[in-house]
Amino acid sequence: MVDRCLAPEVAYEICKMDGLHGIPLRDHYGDDTAQGLEDITFLTEAGRRGWGVLTQNPRIWQVPQERTCIVEHRTRVFSLDDPNASKTLKGLVLGRHLLSIRRRLHRPDPCFWRLRLQATRKDLV
Repeated sequence: MVDRCLAPEVAYEICKMDGLHGIPLRDHYGDDTAQGLEDITFLTEAGRRGWGVLTQNPRIWQVPQERTCIVEHRTRVFSLDDPNASKTLKGLVLGRHLLSIRRRLHRPDPCFWRLRLQATRKDLV
């Protein structure tokens, strides 16, 4: 699931990759609903369905209710660490970590990873 803070095209490009399926929040919930949707709602659903979440909101982990939700529902969250980065840099960061993300999605336990160009900060492994 691709958070509303990222362009839907990110999800559509992910779909082109073998073994991955990306869906923007607006396509899943409808545009109006997605705009007002609380993070806890989609984090809970993603965890229950076994979906990963791609976002560019690294602050999710700092919000106690959202952090608890990720752990309790075993949600796997991958966040681009710099929401102000250019589209090119975001693409490079995602591309660099894509294989690690794919491997991590096969594990059922929760995670919260902040994706950076040179490294990954794993707040929850």
